[in-house]
Amino acid sequence: MITEIEKIERGLLSFSDTKYENLFSVAKSDKYYFFNIIKKITFPEDLNPESFIEKYITAPMPWTTFSNNIYGTQDLWWLICSMNNIKNPTINPEVGKVYKILRPELVNTVLTEITKQLK
Repeated sequence: MITEIEKIERGLLSFSDTKYENLFSVAKSDKYYFFNIIKKITFPEDLNPESFIEKYITAPMPWTTFSNNIYGTQDLWWLICSMNNIKNPTINPEVGKVYKILRPELVNTVLTEITKQLK
């Protein structure tokens, strides 16, 4: 039997609000815990242009470095991937490509809304 585990029961499975893992509920089957990753984050194609900036990639780097350069944390790599409809984050950002980046001042508001929508 699979049961959803409330955050309060997670104990060691507690993550900061910026971590991708924090967006998903934890479930338990028998004695095994796992993330329920069926939910996904998508952004509308017609985002208000004032809500993002565009960044041009000039050198090879992983998504975590890209995130750190923009937001000061590597934890928000998933936000950049979601905003740009990246299906496979194991492939690094493409040099010479322009990516939409959620304005840093909007991140907390968006994370709060995402958390509400996923509950």
